[in-house]
Amino acid sequence: MFEKNNIFKVFKENKKLVYAVNILIILVAISVLLKFDTSKFTNETSKNSALIPQKNATQTDEYTYLLEKRVEEILSKIEGVTSIDVMLYTKNTPQLEPVYDENTSSETDVETGSDGIKREVKRDTKQNKVILSSGDEVVEKYYKYPEISGVLIVVNYSGQQDIKTILMNSVKTLLNIQINDIEIVRANG
Repeated sequence: MFEKNNIFKVFKENKKLVYAVNILIILVAISVLLKFDTSKFTNETSKNSALIPQKNATQTDEYTYLLEKRVEEILSKIEGVTSIDVMLYTKNTPQLEPVYDENTSSETDVETGSDGIKREVKRDTKQNKVILSSGDEVVEKYYKYPEISGVLIVVNYSGQQDIKTILMNSVKTLLNIQINDIEIVRANG
């Protein structure tokens, strides 16, 4: 059997073995770091900044999420409503257009020919330069919001039984959609 002193002696004498062991330790440390779960930290920051638009989220999701929260806030103020969740369906995505710094110029030349005929030449020039934000990103604006094609409301209420009618009419008025596109379901519990 090997003794501890013999193992350390072999280890000290063989430089290639020292390098191999060091590389093995580094690889183990890297694999442990790669398996470290960072989602705990990222989820906390995303919960705190839920209403701040993020670049990786689609524009439709941001628009519908904010609209859903506004409708929920308004409908929760109705007497008898204890809890409410709203989901909106949209037909298409909002269309974004970059914001331009626009320069237009117009030039008119009048020429008289040898036969006395006047010719007028008009030149219109239009230059568009995309406006960039401080982070060198293109500044965009909405110019057409998506059309809402359906609304689902999950509500828990007490008291009046005609609360469905009140909710239907409220959503119809708020979102300017047909009553057939609104579904109200009572929450379990």
